[in-house]
Amino acid sequence: MTKIVFCADDFTGASDTLATLARAGLSTRLYLNAPVASDCTNDLDAFGVATSLRAMQVKDGVATIGKIADQLASINCGIYHFKICSTFDSGPDIGNIAAIADRYAQSVGAGWKAVIGGQPSLRRFCLLGNLFAGTGDGHIYRIDHHPVMSAHPVTPMHEADLCRHLARQGWPKIGLIDFTVVRQGRIALTAEIRRRLAAGECETLFDVSEETDLLTIGEALREIAKTTKTLCVGASSVAQALFPSFTPADPNTAKRYRRDGPVFAFAGSRSSLTAAQVDTATSYAKRSIAPSTLLDTAAVKDLLDDCLRALTDGKNLLVSLSDDRNHAIDSHDLARASAAFICQICQNISLGFLAIAGGDTSSLAVQELGLASLSFVADFDAGAPIIQAHATNPHLDGLPMLLKGGQMGKQALFDNISALPVRTKNL
Repeated sequence: MTKIVFCADDFTGASDTLATLARAGLSTRLYLNAPVASDCTNDLDAFGVATSLRAMQVKDGVATIGKIADQLASINCGIYHFKICSTFDSGPDIGNIAAIADRYAQSVGAGWKAVIGGQPSLRRFCLLGNLFAGTGDGHIYRIDHHPVMSAHPVTPMHEADLCRHLARQGWPKIGLIDFTVVRQGRIALTAEIRRRLAAGECETLFDVSEETDLLTIGEALREIAKTTKTLCVGASSVAQALFPSFTPADPNTAKRYRRDGPVFAFAGSRSSLTAAQVDTATSYAKRSIAPSTLLDTAAVKDLLDDCLRALTDGKNLLVSLSDDRNHAIDSHDLARASAAFICQICQNISLGFLAIAGGDTSSLAVQELGLASLSFVADFDAGAPIIQAHATNPHLDGLPMLLKGGQMGKQALFDNISALPVRTKNL
């Protein structure tokens, strides 16, 4: 029996969930389309489907999850997971968490939605229903005061109270189980959940401010799932709760390699941390491009020729979007143009490693590449593991990749990638 099935709203968090499950000892794979049941349930403990739901208008998102979830309903599984961003950035019109989760639950027959509010491993904390997130400089902010997420270009977070945030998306009666109940332990928490289910509560938010909270919540969820099919909503913290790993965080250090060939990195995120990572990188030829360049056919051709020459010469290349916020280009259109450009690079040269910074850009780029699936290779940086592509295209098959959100990774991330030892065989 498959232990858990997850559908992710983007590819950066999907790869982190893939890594979390693999780290816990589960055999797992990440697909771009919902697989046929017989293809996955025979050999895998868990599997996921990665999408770009977080960037979709609500109507499109509901239609997309409906098609995927209808396929997933044939899997014999007691727990399903809707993987969302740890910062919960979403809105009533774009990336609507509640509407998508409702459609997912309807298809798989989940009678209850458990929302996991924090991920301490990524410095995301939910306390009394309010979400807090750390930044690269070490500070922790309430999410509506966070210097990046409160000003997100597509889904700015202006509400820290997650019950209020999700109520605006369609869950006006969502309940909260706060840390005082969680800290009473598994038996008390399970009893409280059963009481709420008996009272008709359909969505419940859980405080998470410490790793031990996840362990307790996971124990209770596994018990509840024996009698109530459950849809868990949250980041990779859901996998951490349900399948805790007691092995070292990076048991696959020996697999940290790149293929023979240059590194190509694309920074579509305009977060301050990604900007610092780009500035810090010294082992790359760099190209900073204006967003408008990617929508100019002639300019894209010139840029593509220039980039392919550099990569063919064996240079590592880092392309980043300039911080021009006055371009009046729709964010989704810009992410699609970035994805198309990345795809043209990858299909025209055999790379040693592909790194993409930016959640929406990563999601759309991997979809554009037409990969069959992705597998976990090794831990690399918090929230940003090394994964491997599986595809019919020989340039892409076996390509090691790293997909990261704007707030993830150490400042030296790009140079750390280029410093990976080269191995001529696939990982």
